Amino acid sequence: MTPLSSFETGSAEQSGSFRGAVRATMWPTRSLVSKERWFDELYVWTEGGSASTTQRARIQLEAIKDAFLWLEYDLIERIGVTISFGTIERAIDPLTALFEDNVLLAHRLYVLVRGAPQRLRSRYRLRGFADMLRGLKIAVGYRLTAPRVSMELSGVDLVQPTFAKVLAPPTARAETWSDLALEVRALGLDTRSTIVGAVETRPQRDSAVNAGFELAQGRAVRQPYAPPPLPTKS
Repeated sequence: MTPLSSFETGSAEQSGSFRGAVRATMWPTRSLVSKERWFDELYVWTEGGSASTTQRARIQLEAIKDAFLWLEYDLIERIGVTISFGTIERAIDPLTALFEDNVLLAHRLYVLVRGAPQRLRSRYRLRGFADMLRGLKIAVGYRLTAPRVSMELSGVDLVQPTFAKVLAPPTARAETWSDLALEVRALGLDTRSTIVGAVETRPQRDSAVNAGFELAQGRAVRQPYAPPPLPTKS
């Protein structure tokens, strides 16, 4: 198992007094058909406690702040981050300010949004946030998380992403991968710009290519690595 580093979120107040551990790792996103390096995705999760929606929003904000610092110090060439619908609804003002303050780095950031559209209290906030990101030349993606990809139509219509991410089927059966590709296309998405995550075996990787997918993450593509340490302030 690849060791994971602790991810510092700042003070207890900044992270919403969350008392568990916040962990992070970087997942390289690479082309399956060329030598192209697209971006490295920051994946953050919690251990030892259940964070509230407000706490998760603050943790995500701190993660994005560090992502911009890694770009500023050229520790990472391009980075992808995930922002949940709940964070956008509860922290729209600090989120907007954070992106506007880092506009010169925006072209090196990729944003994946995720969530359940039916649970949104205000759809206009999400749509407005996505439009703001596009105005800053930030690529906006959508993480497909429903049990069936076909159930994500309302989310795709709402976000109007330029790329997406879906988890790889645990099998290498050609029929399963063909069905996945058909469902992705039925949503109006392109398999060439849909990242397949959790590609853990070479047969899965070969099946992804045969089904028309061109971007992937997972140990069969590239090993994850710990986020780079930030320079200490003198």
